[in-house]
Amino acid sequence: MLFTNKPGNRISAGIYLPRLGLSALFLCLLSGIVLTFYYRPMGNVFQNVEEITTLVPYGWFFRQLHFASGQLFVILMLIHAVDHFHQKRYRLYPVGQWQRLVFSLCLCFYTLFTGFILKGDQEGIFAARIFMNIMDHIPLVGETISRGFILPGDDLFFLPYLYHCFFLPILILYLIRTHIRKWLPKHGVLYTGAAGLCLYALFIKPFVDIPPDAFAASVKGPWFFLGIQTLLKTLPATLAGIVLPALFLGCVLILPSLERAGGESGVEKSGLGIISGYLHWLIVLVFFLYALLTLKAAFWGA
Repeated sequence: MLFTNKPGNRISAGIYLPRLGLSALFLCLLSGIVLTFYYRPMGNVFQNVEEITTLVPYGWFFRQLHFASGQLFVILMLIHAVDHFHQKRYRLYPVGQWQRLVFSLCLCFYTLFTGFILKGDQEGIFAARIFMNIMDHIPLVGETISRGFILPGDDLFFLPYLYHCFFLPILILYLIRTHIRKWLPKHGVLYTGAAGLCLYALFIKPFVDIPPDAFAASVKGPWFFLGIQTLLKTLPATLAGIVLPALFLGCVLILPSLERAGGESGVEKSGLGIISGYLHWLIVLVFFLYALLTLKAAFWGA
């Protein structure tokens, strides 16, 4: 937890962050259901999104609420996961449960990515093309795998739509179902989170989307993709977009197994225990460097 509940200490912020995150998730799902009735993943998607924003009654509100609640949920879950990692709570979980939680966080980011594509603007199309290019560079099976996630041409938005609106939310809820039971928000937390997000949607206007055929000096992907977008300028697509992220994810997934194997060896400071300790700090270092790279791309250009 971020702060402890012991006497003399402040109330644990770790108690409230996951609950606020779940309240954001509930609002994201509810607003997403409303938007699904109006969204069309075929034809002129950009025009359809603009019509939802300007012509559908309160469409701008539901769109902004969906965006803000989805972003807040993923950010708070990332903070929650980083806190778990920092406190080495992965040692307390069964290996399978830890792997499900890490995988569900990855799916959360992919859900944000598909939502970014579904805007249908220049940035969304640009992100989709980069994604296809990365997947196509996988030796032998790249094109086949790529077509399982996104299709070129007129059907560009169809598969991201199916993933974003149906498959991913169901899969994420299934994976985290046992973990979130103790974090289900109480009424006070739920109302506080809902009020804050609704106020944001009421008073903060949606970002101006760039038409697909408009001129733009630079086009950026979603915030969590900016680091990879920067690496793609100097590294091959397969290395920057697949190999390095896969290695990082693999290290996060196997760390609890190494910790457990090192603890069961019965030897103080066993080889596996030392390796797991170094691996823990290597993951922290890589995460910190990627965060710096993302901030650099966000504020000083990718």
